[in-house]
Amino acid sequence: MNNGTSTGFMRSFSIFSAALLLLSLAVYLWVPAIKITPAYPYLLIFMYAFTLVIYNMLSKAISNRLAKFVNAYMLVNFGKLVLYCIIIFVYAWLNRDDAVSFILTFFIYYFLFTAYEITALLKSNKDI
Repeated sequence: MNNGTSTGFMRSFSIFSAALLLLSLAVYLWVPAIKITPAYPYLLIFMYAFTLVIYNMLSKAISNRLAKFVNAYMLVNFGKLVLYCIIIFVYAWLNRDDAVSFILTFFIYYFLFTAYEITALLKSNKDI
């Protein structure tokens, strides 16, 4: 993957994340029936930064052999899953009143960021 593709991903991913932030803010402020955790800005910042790091790691692995990419992808996603489970568990343990909304918000963000990451990885290498 070249630097132009990485810059393109960073730009489009930043726009995606900003739109998600604005949507979350609108729901948080104007639709109180939908419970979003007050920690959503921190979740977005964390997932944004973490996804950028993971995307860079995986985009380097995808430029090598497919078998190496598959191994790296599975290892990275397993580590990400373990880290995210720890974060969810610790937050839920420390903030029991906000646990359900935190977990639901986290899951939605996780799904959206992962879908975006996978789509971008597939677009970055047409050989897969």
